Amino acid sequence: MQTALVQKLHRQRLPFMKSKLFFALLVVVGSQVFAARPEPQAQIDTFFSTLGDKGASAAIEGLCKGTLLESRNGSQVAAFPPALEQAIKIDGKIDRIEKIDKKLFGDSFVRIRMISYHNLGGAPLFWEFMFFKAKDEWQIYIFRFNDEIDKAFSGL
Repeated sequence: MQTALVQKLHRQRLPFMKSKLFFALLVVVGSQVFAARPEPQAQIDTFFSTLGDKGASAAIEGLCKGTLLESRNGSQVAAFPPALEQAIKIDGKIDRIEKIDKKLFGDSFVRIRMISYHNLGGAPLFWEFMFFKAKDEWQIYIFRFNDEIDKAFSGL
């Protein structure tokens, strides 16, 4: 009698356990899908939004964290925030941004160039973002900014 009761309880719990297992699997798979980096323009938009709201360190970390750029050139990436903070201190916060160039190199590499204009009326900054697609997600490969117009438009 006790064995029949145990078997009955086991049969009743099995569908519940299967649904819990399915839900856990769905959460894990879903988090992997949604953890992928968005398209390059969305990453750039997030970068500039974070730069305005939280500063250079947070913006650059959001753009570069966990990328090939960070793993290969970590010291260079670490030098970006102070240089960017200094530029913003001199030229002011960003008022507006314009895309000046987007060039695709095949299906898995893109270069996007931008200009930012600042509230203190300082020189515009010229931005270059290069992304590549690896494992079905876009990640930053090269990131540069400067205030020298001759460097910004060379090779356009």
